[in-house]
Amino acid sequence: MISRRDMLSGAGALAVVGFSSAARAWVGGGGSSGGAGSLRNLPLLDGELVTDPASLAQVAVDAGYSQTQTPLAVLRPGSVRDIQAMMVFCRKNRIAVAARGQGHTTFGQSLNQGGLIVEMASLSAVHEIGANFARVGAGLKWSELLPQTLALGLAPPALTGYLGLSIGGTLSVGGISSTNRAGAQVDNVRELEFVNGKGQLVRASRRKNRAQFNAVLAGLGQIGIITQATIELEPAPSFVRVYTIDYSDPRAFFADLRKILKRGEFEDCYNFGIPNGAGGWNYQLTLGKSFEPGAPPNGEQLLRGLTVPASTAAIQDLPFAQFALRVDMAIEFFRSIGLWEGVQHPWFDAFLPDRTVEKYVTEVTAGLTAEDVGPTGFLLLFPQKSSKFDRPLLRIPECDDWVFLFDILTAAPVPGFDANFDARMRARNRRLFDKARAAGGTRYPIGTLDFSQADWRRHYGDAWREFSALKSSNDPGNILTPGPGIF
Repeated sequence: MISRRDMLSGAGALAVVGFSSAARAWVGGGGSSGGAGSLRNLPLLDGELVTDPASLAQVAVDAGYSQTQTPLAVLRPGSVRDIQAMMVFCRKNRIAVAARGQGHTTFGQSLNQGGLIVEMASLSAVHEIGANFARVGAGLKWSELLPQTLALGLAPPALTGYLGLSIGGTLSVGGISSTNRAGAQVDNVRELEFVNGKGQLVRASRRKNRAQFNAVLAGLGQIGIITQATIELEPAPSFVRVYTIDYSDPRAFFADLRKILKRGEFEDCYNFGIPNGAGGWNYQLTLGKSFEPGAPPNGEQLLRGLTVPASTAAIQDLPFAQFALRVDMAIEFFRSIGLWEGVQHPWFDAFLPDRTVEKYVTEVTAGLTAEDVGPTGFLLLFPQKSSKFDRPLLRIPECDDWVFLFDILTAAPVPGFDANFDARMRARNRRLFDKARAAGGTRYPIGTLDFSQADWRRHYGDAWREFSALKSSNDPGNILTPGPGIF
């Protein structure tokens, strides 16, 4: 590794000093240049560039644990200038560059074989929290931001189920919440700062550089690496009362779900699905209603007119912070029993329109096996008000007032890579996606899916031409984020 301090002090004689364009490898102070005149000197850095096997291996896999792509080096930036300098350097040397937050996608979206990985964790400062906004470094995790905003009585309007994700990471993909009144996380951003593929630092918002703003948010890292974001905040509730109702009949579940959505009285509404042990499914309708001390919600009123009595609902009151971190606690439990790291997660994720969601979900769940879920897996269904989605690259189905994100969060039974399991799940996911697309659905690109460039062009539809033009102007070397295989 080498840093600006080491360079200026003369230390680090055996550290990386440059890149051999002939050997396509980093060169140490005492190493061969790989050919006369082929050594390109590394720019001075405030952070560090590392090439040791342990560091490379750590970023060679993601949460899916089915892809292994080893980069040439890892940049741990000490400043945004480091990212700019290395972007210029990598463009000259035809080295692909990808940012990594928490590596939570499952099919190599953040991986970069033979390229440079930029670890964003060092850019995790909270720069400013105002009355209704927070300006933060892109490497900050939502779970790190939330305690600071709650101390001021504030919270982001849309929070993903799992908060142990970087802010830049979810904004690059979309960021779907169990709250359906605020859109996705990309719909709650005021301003962005990003480094494009030419090494330029760009600031963009709805009013300034709007086209780039729209292409960075949910743009899968194709035109720039987000370094800073200004996100909306709103008053946070003190408590959430959680109602859970179990259904074995999908018709009753969907009938009650639609009643709940039409009324709009709950802030949170989603389905948690698990096998019922008898060959069917338990559709668990989960509803969240915020409240303040001394003013609890009226469950009989909120659950009126459903196919099941209100008294059948399980009720739990949680402080808002505990409610927001409920998935984080579950994942920590899986880690503690050795069923997270190294476990294959071939997730399937698709948006479905209201007109076809019931038929699709009912048919798909009827055909799933125990292997399709796994011992720590489950299904999710998030209803979302389509009018709240405003970012063009987060592709959702057209027409209906409501769209639904359907997730099959498959988990292998034990750690380790199983090639046959991987092949079966990839074939399953492609089959389910083709069925979803025929039903008017679209892909939410966090999961495991073999997707061609033709698929991507069809996915982006009428947004493709502008997206492609912005890619060409902001990343003319086509070095940014090769993992998704879009361009």
